Amino acid sequence: MSLTLTLNEHHFVLEGVSPTLLPSNTLLFVTESSHPSPKFTFTFHLVEQLPKSPSQAQGQPWMEVFQRHNIMVWRSGMLERRLLAASGAHDAYAVYEESSSDHADIWFLSSLQSMLSIDTVFISTLSLERHLAPFGHYVFHSAYMSHRGEAILLSGPSGAGKSTHAHLWEQFVTDTHVVNGDRSLISRGADGRYFVSGWPVCGSSGICHDERHPLRAIVFIEQTPGNQLIRESAARLFTRLYAQLTINHWDKEATAAAVDWVSTLLNTVPVMVYGCNMAPDAPFNLKSALFPTEE
Repeated sequence: MSLTLTLNEHHFVLEGVSPTLLPSNTLLFVTESSHPSPKFTFTFHLVEQLPKSPSQAQGQPWMEVFQRHNIMVWRSGMLERRLLAASGAHDAYAVYEESSSDHADIWFLSSLQSMLSIDTVFISTLSLERHLAPFGHYVFHSAYMSHRGEAILLSGPSGAGKSTHAHLWEQFVTDTHVVNGDRSLISRGADGRYFVSGWPVCGSSGICHDERHPLRAIVFIEQTPGNQLIRESAARLFTRLYAQLTINHWDKEATAAAVDWVSTLLNTVPVMVYGCNMAPDAPFNLKSALFPTEE
């Protein structure tokens, strides 16, 4: 059985994995029907032991290019290989390895297969940010809410209060609902307009929907005694935006493209900082700034 994972009209085929193993959030974006033009195919293998690094790929050796406590990355030409772990190589749970420009194998320890039901673990095995970035689609750390069919993204570091503020909008501002409490996928259409799609990871919020809306604004939330917009330089806003994107920094070309993408976004979409106290009336100054013609 093959499954099709669709993210903002991009189709990814999942082979060798049963829907019963997948996270409930992922299943919102998955169908069992095939698509005539899949963008990329992932083949899963449940194994007792993860394979060791191969010495050759397309006649070129694999070269280690990045290492962190939970990931090691190798490159061979344009292909990529990853070892995914919880805290180090000793507790690795999966190997991701590209065999061509449109296919990757994923080996996952069968003894840990129950972990596939965890959305962050499963999505990590697919390296989706790598496949979406070339099309100008970026995963953004934010609470994603829709107001009258337009997307507002509330961002900031963990603990800033973005999820709390999103719930205030949902509770006290009519025609508003939260689409995702933790992540969103921002894309730019052929006409230059930006859109936001749902993402199959929602963090501790538990809120995950498959919806796509035009992007109204990006707002960085800060906790302050009152409720007001905070002036900030374009350079600082750029830094804030860039920090909340999922970017493979070991890939120099991808990093350069992300810098250009953020610059264009900043010159196209309203981006602002809002200080608020999380009281019931906290959304309304921001709402007046974003939707001045609404009563």
